[in-house]
Amino acid sequence: MAGLIEDVRRTIEKYNMLKPGDKIVVGVSGGPDSLCLLHVLKELGSEYEFSLYAAHLNHKFRGKAADADAEFVGEICRKWGIPAFIEVFDVPAYIEETGLSPEEAGREIRYRLFDQVCEKVGGNKIAVAQNLNDHVETILMRLMRGSGIDGLKGIEAVRGNIIRPLLEMERRRIEDYCGENSLTPRLDKTNLEPIYHRNKVRLELIPYIEKNFNPNIIMALSRFSGLIKDENDFLEAEAAEKLQAIAEIHGDRAVMDVAGLLTVHTALQRRIVRQCIEKLANSLNGFEFKHFEGVLELAQKTTGAAVMLPHKLKAFRSYDKLVLSKDIVKADKKCYYKLKYDYDNSVETAEGRIAIKRTKAKEIGALRGQKEMVYIDPSKVKGELVLRCREPGDLFAPIGMKGTKKLKEYLIDEKVPREERDELELIADGREIVWIVGGRLSEKYKITDETTDAVVIKYIRR
Repeated sequence: MAGLIEDVRRTIEKYNMLKPGDKIVVGVSGGPDSLCLLHVLKELGSEYEFSLYAAHLNHKFRGKAADADAEFVGEICRKWGIPAFIEVFDVPAYIEETGLSPEEAGREIRYRLFDQVCEKVGGNKIAVAQNLNDHVETILMRLMRGSGIDGLKGIEAVRGNIIRPLLEMERRRIEDYCGENSLTPRLDKTNLEPIYHRNKVRLELIPYIEKNFNPNIIMALSRFSGLIKDENDFLEAEAAEKLQAIAEIHGDRAVMDVAGLLTVHTALQRRIVRQCIEKLANSLNGFEFKHFEGVLELAQKTTGAAVMLPHKLKAFRSYDKLVLSKDIVKADKKCYYKLKYDYDNSVETAEGRIAIKRTKAKEIGALRGQKEMVYIDPSKVKGELVLRCREPGDLFAPIGMKGTKKLKEYLIDEKVPREERDELELIADGREIVWIVGGRLSEKYKITDETTDAVVIKYIRR
């Protein structure tokens, strides 16, 4: 059936799925869709100059029938000269262990196998056999679940290294192709039983809609998803631009300006939050509408309000900022280093290095330090200098201020987020804070016109 091969070729070109030299791992269950996919790619192999590998999971759901599926895939691959990787995995036991649904567990283990085979053969693409009917079923399932616009795109033709060359082919055409090319796929009887949600949509809901409302519902929803994708792509680009303008994302932490977030339309606010979460979690699996709304609600609350999210993420309001971060309990680290200042030396710390140098005050040339460097008058040190984290009762007299205040009060006044206060590195003389490293120096320890000897303290971060 040359028509189907030509249409698959157009899909491949349309989405730029393949290029010469690709090594493609094809997921093959032995059913009509995957058998058709493997055969079509085999036929196109010489044209595109790619290499094919088959991966099959015997999930032990169907006993002897599953064993027969594995034997069938192995035999057809030997016949076609395609290397096959067949793995047996007790998915029912995995379901018992994890609490996942059969569909979720099966998918997770299948894609784990595909990734393993890719790594073994140096593969760069994974081809799976979802078709147009699968695409429409997914749209209906997500619609009934109350999905947003992003979910109503349905299944993506290309996502990362995963490609779906049959996504624009109807199931009946795939079955016809198998018949016309003497392919005898394995049939999973459970696919004909309305025992799973997707099966009910396939076997009951779609036929009912075709009979009573629209006989061309498959193509209608396919067009609908195309329009939705265009709208979604535009909104995603707008949200990405706004996110870049109002947020700073570094490693496991993102900080958004609340005022900036609230100036954009609600539809973009949700997308901004979702994009931010996806950057931190590397996935949106497990996240629902309620999670995104919970984060947005923080923008209307006061400092300290927080919500816990999947993937060990935490969102909280910190003054005029909305912060998302990995809620990780940090291991105890050494946070107490004695600093000798009667000779030039340095001290290695958990985060970097403190370099100390003796000099004459007249050689400094200015009384102001750089952000990571300060000058102090050693004659004003009453005890010993230490580098440490904050402790109860700490006092601080920030340079330029008369008198002393509690360090805690100073940090609150400066709107230093609560979760950052315990991470500050301080140089202290007993309870007196000499320098908030990278921040302000104490008025009590600065050099003056009367200072003769000085100590230069420089913090070098790793």
